[in-house]
Amino acid sequence: MRLDAASCHSSRRALFCLLLIAASLGKGAHAQSIRIKVVNGRNGRPMAGTHVNVWVGKERKWAMVIPTDKDGVASLVLTDKEGEVNVPRVDGDGSHVVVNPVVKYDDDLGINAPYVLCQPGTPYSWLAIRHISTKQVVGQGIVTPNACGKATVSQTPGEIVVFVRPLSWREKFAFELR
Repeated sequence: MRLDAASCHSSRRALFCLLLIAASLGKGAHAQSIRIKVVNGRNGRPMAGTHVNVWVGKERKWAMVIPTDKDGVASLVLTDKEGEVNVPRVDGDGSHVVVNPVVKYDDDLGINAPYVLCQPGTPYSWLAIRHISTKQVVGQGIVTPNACGKATVSQTPGEIVVFVRPLSWREKFAFELR
């Protein structure tokens, strides 16, 4: 079998592509960034300067309180490597505010925000916890339905977009009476 310059170049390119794919798969298996974007469903603007509560795994009793940035995004990293985790497991003394947490990977991700979800057909949903598959977030992304307005966004792998609305003054008042 005789190799000419073109087939040799093609073989090198294929080997290079295979190495790139293998490297990216190896890296993705150890750490995965997740972005949780909180969007006002009425006007499409990001809910900056607030927070989301996040539970990774079902055994975690207390939420991580992750602040949103100017774009309404709260970020975290999931890892398989115990040595990379920077958030201690806390069971007894409540939620903790954490910025850019790195936590142990689990396929169950629970989130809520201090707003009403804009999902159609759901009962009153202020502070409702939404359970999401991490695999689905990583593979294709998730965008919750928006029954509060016309704002839309596209799904992006690694990102959860949650459409919400602020509580009305009546809802705030009713909550204060509880």
